[in-house]
Amino acid sequence: MDLGISTWFGYKYPFVELIKLIKKSGFHSVMTWWGDEFIQLNGPKENHPDIIRNNGLKIENIHLTFNGVNAIWVDSQSGQDILDLYLSYIDDCKIYEIPTAVMHVLEGENPPPFGQLGLDRFKRIIDRAEKNNINVAVENLNKPEYLDYVLNGINSNRLRFCYDSGHEHCFTPDMEYLKKYSSKLIALHLHDNNGMRDQHLLPFCGTINWKHIMNSLREINYTGSLAFEIEAQSNTIEGYTADDYLSEAMARAKKIMEL
Repeated sequence: MDLGISTWFGYKYPFVELIKLIKKSGFHSVMTWWGDEFIQLNGPKENHPDIIRNNGLKIENIHLTFNGVNAIWVDSQSGQDILDLYLSYIDDCKIYEIPTAVMHVLEGENPPPFGQLGLDRFKRIIDRAEKNNINVAVENLNKPEYLDYVLNGINSNRLRFCYDSGHEHCFTPDMEYLKKYSSKLIALHLHDNNGMRDQHLLPFCGTINWKHIMNSLREINYTGSLAFEIEAQSNTIEGYTADDYLSEAMARAKKIMEL
């Protein structure tokens, strides 16, 4: 099983240096952010696919920005604008040969009510994904009813599921998403927390039962990348260089695979 990691893991280095460090540490693939919020630090996102591939890494998926995503449920110009933005991102996936885009279906604690208007907009995104032969994986968050509404409301092999271990553990610990949406699973966001808040800790720094997760992945015959969405700034381990942190992440990834 390949091992992957997010390109943002807590260290403010130039993007190319982050990629070189990830490659050096032994990871096989990366997940990377697709938005313009961090352009001053990372440079244009459109340059990232070549940087990643030129350093011998695979792009597992891109994570689409979720700033403003709640507007997708609202009858407003901002709702149309966010739809147009996501449609352009799906086109980017085709241009830059990115197989999967990960999306949030809401943001924050008080999103607008879900309904047919928003579902129709998600259908348009999936229609564009079908045209471009791209997968769109929606992620479990703090309100499972929104995820259920989208996954159950659209019939398409291009609409898939991204499992986030940290979100399940602190927001919906009884959901068993890996079993519920096993047939749609295409991406993982693996990270730990204390069960009370989303922390993006290294595995074994929190209270997640990693053996249970690995058993569940084996039961559903998951063969994709074991991908970690961890962040050094959220960890209690201090004094680590980026090299140290990635080495520790790799060691813990291998420990999880042995469970």
